[in-house]
Amino acid sequence: MRTRVKAALAMASTAAALFTHAPAAGATPVTAAPAAPAAPAAGPATAALGVLDVNRGKTRCFSYSFGDDGTTSVTVYFHNRCKHSRGIKIRVAQAKDACIWVRGGDYDKKKFKGPHPTVQSIREVSHCG
Repeated sequence: MRTRVKAALAMASTAAALFTHAPAAGATPVTAAPAAPAAPAAGPATAALGVLDVNRGKTRCFSYSFGDDGTTSVTVYFHNRCKHSRGIKIRVAQAKDACIWVRGGDYDKKKFKGPHPTVQSIREVSHCG
């Protein structure tokens, strides 16, 4: 829900900025200074700038995401979209696996530390333990 609100606010502020800079009807346009260079395209240069790829997915009740740089740690963010409690089992190479019980509608995160940890699988379970 918070993501939708943030996206709506970002779109509203962008629209407001466009409307405030639009010339009035009948006004003569004023030439402006050259625009700033565009944002860099996705590619190797963005990885050097610290921009990471994000892996996203969902199961029946969970949506999850995690970054894939995996140098010293990886953090998995998850959200239980169902009304009832469910478990999420996260298997990570080079780190201890985790099974986390999450209440319905709740969200959380889990950080895995180790040498080059990589997420192997994320699945929904009916019980942890």
